[in-house]
Amino acid sequence: MTAMPWDKAKLSEKTLELNFASQLNHACGGRLLWFGLTQMQEAEQGFDIATRIGKGLFIVQMKASTHVLKSGERQFKAPHEQLENLRKLTVKGGGVIPKGCIYYSFPVIGTPAELSKHTSVLANTWLCDVADIPSLGAPTTARGSLRQDGNHYVKVSPGVAPLDSSKPGVATFHSDPVDVDVINGEKLVYVISREGASSGLLEAMTHNQFRDFWDLCQQFHRKAFAVAFLG
Repeated sequence: MTAMPWDKAKLSEKTLELNFASQLNHACGGRLLWFGLTQMQEAEQGFDIATRIGKGLFIVQMKASTHVLKSGERQFKAPHEQLENLRKLTVKGGGVIPKGCIYYSFPVIGTPAELSKHTSVLANTWLCDVADIPSLGAPTTARGSLRQDGNHYVKVSPGVAPLDSSKPGVATFHSDPVDVDVINGEKLVYVISREGASSGLLEAMTHNQFRDFWDLCQQFHRKAFAVAFLG
């Protein structure tokens, strides 16, 4: 079997996550703080990096894909269990997590060749607010049977870089299907910088205490990361 050329190989979610985080921090004037875990803590707690410092807390679930359809959409996979857990997250006392706090991140850059040509992961990423995703049934095949891998297909359009931030995007979750509006990564900079704590999870927690933050973080899956804005 012939090995895939390096420049066409799939970028890892970690590679995209690190560049997204770095570029987001730069766009916000270096005012973002991150909280990292040891490998043992990561295995126990189920998420990669987060923070307890700052006025606002925003959590991102990163995805990666090289699968571009003939329609120009890029197709991602989202585990049904993960999606349901994100949708049902609550803060202490059972309060609903406000809109604008938790996002699925869909970069339309998936290979080293694409990254070399379009170096801004932030500008070429669509973000879907989890609060906008309605309840979805378990994913099914074209024949109507349950998908064995438990993944929803998510088709994101436009799915090819460079993105034009002035034009709207959409993420279509299957099998239903359901369309959900998405925002460009540069819009997230505006959300964090202008809205800050009023849009962040820390504001929704009781007295912004670390205990509340830690309890919430334990509900997240691995591959999720969080950012706090200092204001």
